[in-house]
Amino acid sequence: MTSPLEKAKELLYNQINEGNSKELNNMKKVILYKSIFGSTKQYAQWLAEELQTELYKFGQLSDAKLKEFDQMIIMSATYAGWMPLTGFLKKKWSILQDKEVFVVAIGGAPADDPASKLSYEKIPEEIRKKIKYTKILGATPFANAEKREQEIKKENLEKVLDELK
Repeated sequence: MTSPLEKAKELLYNQINEGNSKELNNMKKVILYKSIFGSTKQYAQWLAEELQTELYKFGQLSDAKLKEFDQMIIMSATYAGWMPLTGFLKKKWSILQDKEVFVVAIGGAPADDPASKLSYEKIPEEIRKKIKYTKILGATPFANAEKREQEIKKENLEKVLDELK
């Protein structure tokens, strides 16, 4: 039986091969991430495997190297109404503003939680207007290994893959 993630992956690849996905196959992509408790790192690694693209932590690439990419998938944890990616976006916006930027926030609170909304609203409005944004659940901070395994699932990336189409 094919998993939902495999179905989403197959659909994405079919669209790329048919040329219906904004020339996604010709775009040079990169995933950049900042993880606090490990959820974001795990999701970033899984997504890089699925998309067969490069993966780096915030600060690992020079500005010159960042300019080489057409599409940026920027992933960061959310914690108590704060996301490290907000500072990254502001600092690097002069480089990112003409690129396709997709932001993935990962946190223990759902997207409709006030702290999640606050995190999103801290991204300057002029940047929010030009990016795609989604939020997926991460692990509860300080959760034990068993609980983390229950909360952090590859299937949670289906939403991200759908948004990337």
